[in-house]
Parts: sequence; C-alpha cells; structure tokens
Amino acid sequence: MAEYNKTEALDWARENLRGQWTTIMTPFTPDDELDEDGLRSNIRHIRSLGTHGAGCTWGMGEFWSLTREERTKVYDIVAEEAGGDWPIGAHVTHTSAKSMLNLADHAENVGFDLLIVAAPYMVTKTEQQVIDWVKMLADNTSLGIMFYNSPQFGIVVGAQGLRSICDIPNVVGVKEASFNQELSIEAHQQIGQDAIISTPDEWILFKGKELGFEQQVMFANTSDWRFDVP
Repeated sequence: MAEYNKTEALDWARENLRGQWTTIMTPFTPDDELDEDGLRSNIRHIRSLGTHGAGCTWGMGEFWSLTREERTKVYDIVAEEAGGDWPIGAHVTHTSAKSMLNLADHAENVGFDLLIVAAPYMVTKTEQQVIDWVKMLADNTSLGIMFYNSPQFGIVVGAQGLRSICDIPNVVGVKEASFNQELSIEAHQQIGQDAIISTPDEWILFKGKELGFEQQVMFANTSDWRFDVP
C-alpha cells in the first residue's frame, strides 16, 4: 500500500521502482472464467523468484479483453497476495474517462502502490490530448503514475511530449515501449535525471553503459526466466 503523498511520489519511485518487475499474465480456466487459484499460484511463484514488484492487467495481462469485473477482481487478488510488502502497479488504461478513474480509485483503495496508463486508444490524434488525459488521471488520484508510451495505443509521444507528461505532479516516469531505439535513448538522456524511464528490452541496459545512463527498473514479463535459472 502506498505510503506517500503526491509531492513524495517521485522520491518513492526512485526508492522502490528498481530491479525487475514482472507484468503478470491473466490466466483463465477452460470454461473461460478467471482462474483465481492459478493467478494466486503464479504470483506466489513469481515472488519466490525474487522479482522486486509486479504489474497486473498490463499489456501481458490483456486488459483490453477483460470486463471491468475481471479487472477489479485481478486487482483484489494481486493486492491480497502482495500483502502490503511487495510493490504492485495497476494498469488503468481505458477509452472511457469515468472507467479509467473508477479503476484507479479501486486500485488505490485495495492497496496498490502505482498506476500505469496509456493514451486512450480511439481517435487520439495529438500529444496534447494525451497530456490532458494523463493530467486528468493525476488530478484524481494520490498514486504515482507511469505513462506507457507504445504504438499499440495509436500514438507515440515524442521526447518533448514525454517531458510535459513527466512535469505533471505525481507522474513519476515513462514505460518507453515505442520500439524506437532513438526515442528510448532520447527519453533516458533528456528526462532520466528528473523521472523514471523504463524501456522493456535488454538492449537498453547495454546502451546505457555505453552512453552513460543507467535504467533502474525493467517492467517486462520476458525477463522472468532469468530468475528461474540456477
């Protein structure tokens, strides 16, 4: 559970968004019902591997295909399993502003530490629309926010737009998943001193050493295998 206020969100993120965070998949039964026991088992295994935190209903969790009830049930289970001593983040992206804010409120109330949000993925045409969208969320939650920058949502925000997003109080950084290496490097170099920048691909770790910056957290399900190898 978050133990910080808006003005402390970035300090909290610098301290707690570290190492490898898994992005939990959402399991279903053969009858197409949320596999609650399977989800709990997965979380316990992930924790045993040493991951520093977890996000749920992110891209790997296929939030867009879940009902609201399924999304909030996943929140409830993840928060219960985290037990207040394992940092967790909820993806609250939605095309409806009311739904996004309701999801954020639910996540905050059950004990999440972090929110992640992307652009609304219908008819968004400008970076300013995205900035305004993120600001609306920030104005209505006390939690820190990571912005998810990805072409999967119909628009990729450039470095200057990402700077504007990170200037919003309680926006703590960007999951820079544009698949554009130049933009990822720009974000690290231009914004990384003032916000958390996380590119979900191992190449950034080597490029950072070459260029003089260090990524402090990796949000990526694809890295979990590292913790399962002797």
